[in-house]
Amino acid sequence: MGVNKFLCFLLFLFLNTSLYSQESNDTIFINNNTYVKHIVEINESISDIANYYNISVDKILETNETSLKLYYKQVLYIPIKIIRKKPLFNLLKNNKKLDVALLLPFYKNLNDTLVASFKKKDDADKVILGKSNMALDFMQGITLALDSLEKLGLNINLVVYDTRNDSLKVVEIIKSKMLDTVDIIIGPIYSKNMQLVCDKYGNDKDKIIISPLSKSSDFLKANPASIQINTPFKIQSKIIAKFIEEKYKHIDIIICYEDNEKGLASYMQRILSKKLKNIKKMEMVFTHIDSIREQFLDSQIIILPSYDRAFVSKMLSSLGGIDSSFVVFGLSNIKNYDHLDVDNLMHLDVHFPDPYYFNKHTIRDSLFLYNFEDKFLSSPNRFSLVAYNIMMHFCNENMLYNLERYNLNSGKINVHAPLVRYSDYFLERAQY
Repeated sequence: MGVNKFLCFLLFLFLNTSLYSQESNDTIFINNNTYVKHIVEINESISDIANYYNISVDKILETNETSLKLYYKQVLYIPIKIIRKKPLFNLLKNNKKLDVALLLPFYKNLNDTLVASFKKKDDADKVILGKSNMALDFMQGITLALDSLEKLGLNINLVVYDTRNDSLKVVEIIKSKMLDTVDIIIGPIYSKNMQLVCDKYGNDKDKIIISPLSKSSDFLKANPASIQINTPFKIQSKIIAKFIEEKYKHIDIIICYEDNEKGLASYMQRILSKKLKNIKKMEMVFTHIDSIREQFLDSQIIILPSYDRAFVSKMLSSLGGIDSSFVVFGLSNIKNYDHLDVDNLMHLDVHFPDPYYFNKHTIRDSLFLYNFEDKFLSSPNRFSLVAYNIMMHFCNENMLYNLERYNLNSGKINVHAPLVRYSDYFLERAQY
């Protein structure tokens, strides 16, 4: 099937969604009880597992007849309840169907124009507008989740809207009142359009409005129905600080920043200063290796509290050329910089929080990978995984994210962002 035919097929499928079935999932039923199969990771404690699944340690011990001391790759069965009703948001009342609206920038109008510009039909079939790919990848994850949810007997009605990343289009969708009866709204992707949706529905106690990717938390204010999946900077700072306090409290720390992100650096310093004293903050006027080499010690913790792609990339490249022993900490955006040299990330022992952490060694994530490749004959990317996890969490599992109120009368944020590092070219959870 040509690429453009594939686009037309996907858009038809997405806008006229039907459900499919899959053959397996990671939920296990034994004697009418429901369990999740969990594979113990390196240095993972039983209390870590209990906290993750929101269950008592005693319940895990009782169910598995194990001791407090676990071993790597040990199989545990975690007793859970299949959640088909979320009291907080009043979603699945009386087993009714769940209405989900997805607002994504497919740019269907631009793709139609692009296709029309080709004289030969065969040439048109090979073209998809590049900026449509994120929405299409996201939609693949949604489709795979619908497979799993139907298997569990859930009735999901999905409606998809093309926002075109256009505020006027989002206003048009809102004014149509099509979102008035929806239980869950996923998107829009970009914060400026997310704010428009929250302004209309942010106080609706019968809805949840989910921002899957935005790092800005502004839309959460005075909108208790809103949820941010991408863990915000303040929470990431606390995660980094806790790890350094536990493992590197006697090593000198330097916080490197550019002038336009001085506020982020100052906040990071305040968080660390509560328990540590050996902290220095340095504005990086220059980032070339010859300009900064003399400013660092032979052994040091370096923190880059920056969302600036160019600055982070230049600093990591220069630090990698310095003959010193560094452990570098950054923010979750590092994972999205595909051009970074993984060898250098391992050499610098780069750590960062990851609210979208994927661990192929767990049953759940390995099954996602298998089912995705089986269905789409390709490997998933981060957008597909985010979409799948959002659907599974809010429509059924309710255990992938740890949500806390951002401020009084505000929406909620995901505070579950494991600290990760590269090892043997793969991301793994950093160990204390």
